[in-house]
Amino acid sequence: MKNYHFRTVTDQDIPSMALLLMGRQERESKHFPFLKNSSLQKEKVESQLQNLLTNSSALGMGAFLHDQLVGYLVGMIRIGTRDGRCAVVPYEGAALLAGEPAELIRYLYAEAAVLWLDHGCFTHSAFVPLADPLYLEAFSRLSFGIEQVYAVLDLKEYKPFNNAAEVKIRRATTEDRDVMGRMSSLISKHQNATPAFMPIFPEVLADIREGFQRSLEDQDTVVLLAEKDGEAVGFHMYDTASPGIMTPDDAVELCVAGTLPGYRRCGVGQSMMNAGCRMMREKGYRYITTDWRITNLASSTFWPKSGFQPLAYRMARVIDPNYAWANLSNPCMQQF
Repeated sequence: MKNYHFRTVTDQDIPSMALLLMGRQERESKHFPFLKNSSLQKEKVESQLQNLLTNSSALGMGAFLHDQLVGYLVGMIRIGTRDGRCAVVPYEGAALLAGEPAELIRYLYAEAAVLWLDHGCFTHSAFVPLADPLYLEAFSRLSFGIEQVYAVLDLKEYKPFNNAAEVKIRRATTEDRDVMGRMSSLISKHQNATPAFMPIFPEVLADIREGFQRSLEDQDTVVLLAEKDGEAVGFHMYDTASPGIMTPDDAVELCVAGTLPGYRRCGVGQSMMNAGCRMMREKGYRYITTDWRITNLASSTFWPKSGFQPLAYRMARVIDPNYAWANLSNPCMQQF
């Protein structure tokens, strides 16, 4: 390794961080042209990094060589129901100067992880870009595993399914509140089973149900229902994608989709995909974004088959919580 100097990044490093991030995204866009979007502008990138660093929960390190910033890694301290205290590296939270090795990410993590552990974060998560294999290699060699896949479908390249089921597809209305209430737990129940083993919290299910029903009142949200013999058997929910360096221009987000267990693997999802893509094209969108849990076998099979192209992973590792006391700073260890 070169003779790098590591220190905490501050507001004054934002211009240099922005150059590194824009360089990373220029390289990413060679593989994913849709990432060369309107958010990839110096002022917007600096503003995004400013928002990241001015957040009181942001903790990160920079690597300097001859007083030049050549890499950085920034995590956000988050507290949630499922993960407890967690340090999350957002998509814009890591970048290296072109030519710097993957090993530098590992050294940056070694410095930043100490700060995160000091704040009680034993779960570490990172959004990892995929065009340059350097980032995936680095986080994989830090014992991070893939949790979530983020992907984009180019509607100009979508190939409709030929063997889709014969179901009625219609747009849901406020009169479908009860239907959406019943549909709201489909994904949670599916991912509670093997091999995802995601826990179900009753208060979270209640919030999801309320959100599903409230979506019918949002004019920017499109909910499609698939009906068979007058019964709702599946749904798609679309919303305008939030702009950012990870999101193509002219994109709509497929927020969530599901099919009743008894109607899976019989073409209902394919029929909904055909109808959804047709409607989104008519609305003027060019891209659809979505994400899925890697351990969800149905999603991991169906969405790539539909044409979605992964552009980033969310990866995670969990530090053994025994480290909180079983470390050499504990006086009881001094006798050994």
